[in-house]
Amino acid sequence: MWDPSFTVIERATGREHGPFDSEADVALCLAFARLTRDQVEIVADAPITASFTGWT
Repeated sequence: MWDPSFTVIERATGREHGPFDSEADVALCLAFARLTRDQVEIVADAPITASFTGWT
């Protein structure tokens, strides 16, 4: 098992930021780029089975 990484995708432009190793890094990215949560999609590469095992 590995820790998930996160990618931030701007909905208006399709520009990708990341990958980031933590949710805190995602929050910093949003603040630095002056983006709101409504302006982006956040994609995590956690394994599908992680939700079944409670590992997320």
